[in-house]
Amino acid sequence: MGTPVRHFTATTPDGQVLTVNIERDFRYDPYRDFLVCTHCDRSPSLLTMKKIVDMAGEHLASVHGADQGLSQQDNEGYRKARLIMLPITAVLLIALFVYLQNS
Repeated sequence: MGTPVRHFTATTPDGQVLTVNIERDFRYDPYRDFLVCTHCDRSPSLLTMKKIVDMAGEHLASVHGADQGLSQQDNEGYRKARLIMLPITAVLLIALFVYLQNS
């Protein structure tokens, strides 16, 4: 569906680890994401970031019974891309401002 940007994991009382991914489809607004469960293929419609973070933990707890040790982490590839693109964008903006002032 999209690029995974964050993973939520929780464990059931049996010790099974379950995961829900937040995936971003870049064809839509940048802060509109999908919640995708890797176990039951649940994927609700587009939601705002605040609702989707709440829904990830709620889905794991209510549907799968995984209410212990809820944790979240950013996708490593997405995090690295963000760290690289931020300085490049800043340098390009500074160069553009300097160019426009000299013109």
